[in-house]
Amino acid sequence: ACEQKLPKGTDTVDALTFQTEVRRIEKLMYRVGMSYLGNNDDVADAVQDTLAKAWEKRNHLKRLEQFKPWMMRILTNRCIDMLRKRKRISFFPLEDDTVVVDMPSQLSPVMEAIGQLRPELRLVVTLHYVDGYSISEIAESLGIASGTVKTRLHSARKRLSHTLLVEWEGEQ
Repeated sequence: ACEQKLPKGTDTVDALTFQTEVRRIEKLMYRVGMSYLGNNDDVADAVQDTLAKAWEKRNHLKRLEQFKPWMMRILTNRCIDMLRKRKRISFFPLEDDTVVVDMPSQLSPVMEAIGQLRPELRLVVTLHYVDGYSISEIAESLGIASGTVKTRLHSARKRLSHTLLVEWEGEQ
């Protein structure tokens, strides 16, 4: 692949280049955010925070072809931070007679099982099997090694087969 450096005389990404590159990966950013957070409002916040931080730190980017993995790393870190904050915030009902309604799930058993995976496993499964990305495309997009993607896919398949088998056996 041809290495595309930033234009001579500049050491940062200009506004037009930044906007163009963001538009190329916008759907991927939302998909990654959704696989971590599972909530449209939180994903929108995470993506917005990522864009603001990336713009602020754009002078750290030296080669334009690293834009996508760089952005995915910022987004992933932001999503993980948001998940940590969720765990720290506890909800205590004000009333003792709170009614919990158990809503039937509209998701297929497979999608429900995918939703129970750890975020990093859920992400590679979604990108590979739902969106059709290759292992090398996922690795490049997330800025991780292909071997890491393969390991995560293997772990995810193992967990999914166990979860679905337990569920299937429970129905027999």
